[in-house]
Parts: sequence; C-alpha cells; structure tokens
Amino acid sequence: MPKPVTIRSLARQLRISVATVSEALRDSPRVSEPTRERVHKAAEKLGYVPNPLLGAALSAVRRSRHQNYRGTLALVDTAEKGRTDLMLFHREIAAGAEERAQTLGFNTELFWVGELPPAVSPARLSSMLFARGIAGVVLLPFNLAQDFSSFDFSRFSAVQMDHCLIKPRLHTVLPDHYVSMLHALERLTERGYERIGLCMERRKDVRLLNKWSSGFLAFWRMYGSNAGIEPLIMPELTREGFLEWFEKNRPDLVVAHRQTTVDWLRSAGVRVPEDVGYAILNYTERTGPCAGLDLQPRRMGAAAVEAVVGMMHRHERGIPECPHTITLEASWVEGPTLRDARAMEAKA
Repeated sequence: MPKPVTIRSLARQLRISVATVSEALRDSPRVSEPTRERVHKAAEKLGYVPNPLLGAALSAVRRSRHQNYRGTLALVDTAEKGRTDLMLFHREIAAGAEERAQTLGFNTELFWVGELPPAVSPARLSSMLFARGIAGVVLLPFNLAQDFSSFDFSRFSAVQMDHCLIKPRLHTVLPDHYVSMLHALERLTERGYERIGLCMERRKDVRLLNKWSSGFLAFWRMYGSNAGIEPLIMPELTREGFLEWFEKNRPDLVVAHRQTTVDWLRSAGVRVPEDVGYAILNYTERTGPCAGLDLQPRRMGAAAVEAVVGMMHRHERGIPECPHTITLEASWVEGPTLRDARAMEAKA
C-alpha cells in the first residue's frame, strides 16, 4: 500500500521547505503566487489530502505557543453617502462575529466599500486585504444589493449575509424569514388574532426574495383564509397609504418592519393593543417596547465566522460551484403591543 502524501514529502518533491509548502497550501500571501500554484498543482497530481484532525491539533499547538498572535477576519459593509457607522442590526451581527472569532483564534476588523472616502471600491478592498494577509471575509447584509464582480474572491474564504450581492453568488448566512413568519403567525392565531395584516416596503421584501410575503400568504393558504386581507407592500411606506389600507381592511393585528406604524395608528385614534395588536419583523430595530421576531443577529454573526473559518481550514477559496445557505430561525419576543391571551378569550 503506497504511503500517503504529506506536506513533508511534497516539500522533498518540490525541493522547498516544509514551511513554504504549508503556507502555500493555505494560500498565504507570504508565498509568491507562482510558488503557490506550483505547490497546489503538485498536491493535486500526487493526491495530497489534508488530515483535518492533525490540522486542528497543530493549530492548537501554534495557538498555545503564540498566545499573542491572532489572525484577522474582515467584516465588510457599504458606506452609503460616506456614512461609516454600523446600523444597530449590523452592530449586533459584528458583536456576535467578534465574540465567536475570539474563541477560534481570530480578531475581526471592519472595512467599508463605497464611492466616497474612507470607503474603497471592491477591487481596492480585495488588494488591501490580500496585502495584509487577511484570508477570511464576511459581507454584512448591505442595505442595497451590490455588484462585487471586481473583488478577487479567488484569494479568500468568504460568505455573504442575507442576499446582499447581485453577483457573484457566495455561500450565505441569513435568518429563515419564511419559516419564522409561519411560526409567528401560528403563535398569533393561537392567541386569538384572526385578521392579521402585513405591511412593508417593497425593497425589503424583494431583497429577501419575497420570503416575508411568501411565508405570510402560504400560512393563510394552509391554515385559513385571513378574511381576504391583502398585504400592503409599497415602494415607500407612508402614513396616508398605511391608514387607507388599515381603514379598508380593519385588521386586528399588524405585522410590520417599522414601528412608526404604531405611531400612525395612535395618531388616528386607534389604541394599541386594545383595538389592534402589533408585531415587528425585526425586534432589534424596535424604537420602543413591542412584540416581534428576534432575527438572532449575534448568532448570525457567529455562524458566519464559523463558516468562514471552516472554509479556511479546508482551504476553500473563491466563488463556490454550488453555493449553500445556512439559515437561523428567529425567536419570538413577547411585548406590550399584544393583548393578553386571557383578555382575548374573555372578549371572544
């Protein structure tokens, strides 16, 4: 039985050091591109297969010897109109990513892409990260989907969060919007709500491949008619448009992205939760006490880091042939914008 090909035997075959072969297989920028290509071709030709258990053990040894050294993972967001401050939801993702990265031996660093300084173009960012030896990239859920065709993904292990890219297609980490909507509606109907209305801005639904509205409509097709209340999906949600829809349909509960809908209802003399209930689709973005879906942004950040670090350990870089998706189900948060279940039973 032939002996397995090892890094040491590859080094002998290529007449270079073991360290160089090891770095080249990890696509380290410390090794020249021609040498990396030479090592990869030889590894493929000779049938080299990394030992994941040995790799994990060696990583632990290196960490114990060099406790002060930590690799860096890039978190990337878009700077719209020069803005370089993270939205609250993104801050929670970044916090979860940093916390998980620390346990895996990495730090995280935030980078911005955009047209105005200090942001840079995707192509420029690609060069910057490669020059610094940063091999892992997490693309935060951009407000507007971006074209990253000019970013050289062949040098990096990368994932996107939500569907934030027009192209290329990468592995994705995101909430399970569809299933989370189904479970939220199931919970709300068990509480006695019967006429539930969904309202949101079109871009928020389209950007997520219409998963919010699809889950909403599918629930009523499976479990009830919802008395014919059509979702209100507008290019831009306005007070006038919302109140017109509300008066026409008279839902007993509103599910929405923006808590300003509660202010609009109260300004029109509608009591919340006495006359109508309210649940927010992203609890992290609430502007006051309410019930709704916690999309688990910290766990999303942690899951994205785990995915990227795993890819780095497996030497998986570039645009995947078959992108896969990691979904996280939202958790439900009770709040004062829902009537007490016992009160609803008494009213019925």
